[in-house]
Amino acid sequence: MKSVILSGIFMAVILGLLVVSATAQAKKPITKQGIVKTPAIASVPAKCAGNGLTQAEATEILVAHNRARAEVHLAPLKWDCTLAATAQAWASKGVAGHNDGTNFGENVFVSATDTEQVTSATTRWMGEKANWSNKGGACSAGKTCTHYTQMVWKATHVLGCGINRNGSEKWKVILVCNYDPMAMTGPAY
Repeated sequence: MKSVILSGIFMAVILGLLVVSATAQAKKPITKQGIVKTPAIASVPAKCAGNGLTQAEATEILVAHNRARAEVHLAPLKWDCTLAATAQAWASKGVAGHNDGTNFGENVFVSATDTEQVTSATTRWMGEKANWSNKGGACSAGKTCTHYTQMVWKATHVLGCGINRNGSEKWKVILVCNYDPMAMTGPAY
C-alpha cells in the first residue's frame, strides 16, 4: 500500500515537471529553423554611467532594440560604452541632426517635451517596420525606414546612446543612439 502511494506521488511530481517544462518551452521564441531561442538578458555596464541616461533608461533602450531584433530572428545587441560616449558627446552639442563626423550608424530622436520617456524613441523607430520590405530591401515610397533598419541591421552587434535633456531651442530632448557597424543598403536581415 505504501509503495502504491509513493508511486502515485512520484508520478504526480513527474507529470507536474513535464507540464512546467512544456509551458516554459512554449513561451520561448522559435527560429525559422525550429530552434528554440532563449531571449538574451540585456544589461548595461555600470561603468557607462554618466552619459546622461540612467542605467535603467539605457537598459530599456537596449531591451527594446533586442525585442525588435528577436522578432526577425537576429542576435541581440550589446551595450558599448565607447558608442555611448560618442552619442553623448553629440547629444550634448544640442544639434537636432546627424553627426557627419563618425563612421557609426546613428538614430536621432527629438522631443519638444522635456519629460519625454526614452522609450518613445524606440517605439517611434519600431513604427517604421510597417513601411519596410526586407525581401526587396526597400522602404515604401515617401516613408522613412532608416531608423528601423538600423535597429535590425544584421551585421550590427553593439549599441550606445546618450541624451540631452536641456535643449535650448524647440527641441528640449535629444536622444542619440550609435550603432556599429552602421546599416547599409539592401535587406536588413
